[in-house]
Amino acid sequence: MLVNSRVRRLVVTAATEGSRKLKEIQPSWANPDSDEPPPWAREEGRSSSSSSSTSQESLEVPFFVYLLASAITAIAAIGSVFEYSSKNPVLGVLESDSIFYTPVIGFVAFTGIPTSVFLWFKSVEAANKEAAEQDKRDD
Repeated sequence: MLVNSRVRRLVVTAATEGSRKLKEIQPSWANPDSDEPPPWAREEGRSSSSSSSTSQESLEVPFFVYLLASAITAIAAIGSVFEYSSKNPVLGVLESDSIFYTPVIGFVAFTGIPTSVFLWFKSVEAANKEAAEQDKRDD
């Protein structure tokens, strides 16, 4: 039996119309010979050069600050409900036989839960806004 010792290789290359469009989609800053900085570098350049204009703009609170405030407010509100039901003052600022005990605990309980929900919604809005800005910078 004869075994053919020659190895034949077949190499197939193809260029499709889709691969041509892929180069068109590539942003101009991604080309190796381009001097244009990427979008995130452009943002850093603007923010460092316009430090005086940022004092005129409103301060944007990051989403995690809203989220932390929401969690603390919810814990305080739920804790005040348990404190009122057990008549056991945790912090000892007001004793349970004080005339101000029920109004203060009631105020914290009834305003704390809606406030924590509001702060939670604000954190979601702030996170969505930051994500949209990042998406714009990425495009």
